[in-house]
Amino acid sequence: MKRRPRTPPPFSVTYVAISTDGSPDQMLTIRNNTEVSVVPTLRFVAYDVYGRELPHVVTQGVNGSHRGGPLLPAAGVLTDVLRFDGQGSHLVRGVRVELAAAEEVDHPALEKDVTSVMIDLEQKATADPGEFWGIGLVNPNPFGITMRISLLEFEEPQRDQPRQVSDVVTLQEDVDMASASNHVIWLPEDVRGQFHEVIHHLRMPTYA
Repeated sequence: MKRRPRTPPPFSVTYVAISTDGSPDQMLTIRNNTEVSVVPTLRFVAYDVYGRELPHVVTQGVNGSHRGGPLLPAAGVLTDVLRFDGQGSHLVRGVRVELAAAEEVDHPALEKDVTSVMIDLEQKATADPGEFWGIGLVNPNPFGITMRISLLEFEEPQRDQPRQVSDVVTLQEDVDMASASNHVIWLPEDVRGQFHEVIHHLRMPTYA
């Protein structure tokens, strides 16, 4: 007797406390296994290495996934970097994610990933904060999208500890990108070299 293939859950979640591929630590990835785009609102419960809940820890997503707003496209992914504050925040090694709400929205599935990268003066990708002079954005899709961009500063690395986000600056205005387009945002001189990472998430489009 053949087993029926398992139907994947509507949403699947992956959390990585300490990155091994150059991505930020404490990265949350939510995959949408449906054909409907949604704006999810997430709830988090942090726990330690033994699986014990840490009730005094406040967990927030840099992209605001705990408040709702970031777009999770149909058959796509939404990433967020988590911040832990309060008593016991340095003990966090895992997080349980609950879907508090999911508003269905009219947005096409992405054909290719939208990207944001740190760039230097020659508009080449860089991982060196000292050479981080601008943000390179690419929308390879045949329709316009709206992005919200944030710059992250991390605490100094400590042995066997995830790097916590110490400061976040979100650009005041969302970025509307035309179909099959790229764009460069140059940083003001007074913040160059201060930040370690750039991240983005999609919003419901304001591009017409």
